[in-house]
Amino acid sequence: MKTTDFLKALPLLPASWLSSLIQQNKPLPQRQQRAEQWAKSLLKTLGYPLTVKGVENIPLDETIYFVSNHQGTLDPVLVLASCPVHVAFISKKENEKMPIFGRWARNIGTIHFDRNSREGNVHMLRESSRQLNSGHNLLIFPEGTRSKGDRMNPFKEGALLPAYLAKATIVPVTLQNAYILDRKDDKSRKLGITYGKPIPFSEYGRLDKAEFATQLHAIIQSRIDISPEESDS
Repeated sequence: MKTTDFLKALPLLPASWLSSLIQQNKPLPQRQQRAEQWAKSLLKTLGYPLTVKGVENIPLDETIYFVSNHQGTLDPVLVLASCPVHVAFISKKENEKMPIFGRWARNIGTIHFDRNSREGNVHMLRESSRQLNSGHNLLIFPEGTRSKGDRMNPFKEGALLPAYLAKATIVPVTLQNAYILDRKDDKSRKLGITYGKPIPFSEYGRLDKAEFATQLHAIIQSRIDISPEESDS
């Protein structure tokens, strides 16, 4: 992050930290709504306009498993600031320790797990399928690590398994230029996010998981190369 951006965000940090403490015992929908408000405030304070496409594609009466590319540290902020439904994330355990962001992630129901242990992966699968079956939307970054650019990394094996287990509808998400928030020398300030058309279990349930993951990867990658203003749903 640029030094000027950090200085802009600095006044928000104490209030956001205090809010995260106050909200931790509130009902889940209230915690999620407050996190979404903080995400919008952060982008506004930093001065990064976010072009949002495809929100009309998101079913409001179904449980959604969002599948997104992963470009930068603040990718969840873009999602929270733009998604018309509440959503939590599936994230590596190390992120739970991030100052302020880690507490907010816990507040909204994010599943943190140890990717390097069998027990951690089993926990992730059980908890994610439980949340989806309970009607809670989740988002996963199947690359597992930031691409830091426009070329996506391969998807991790098993990233789509929670959707298969819960028979959840999948919505592909494409983040554009989100990596500029991590760069100190990038002068661009335009961010984009596109929500693709929903894919119900009836369409992908019989597909091989590896084959379907390749298809989703291609769909998301194809939209990265389009400028935020030109992208469509």
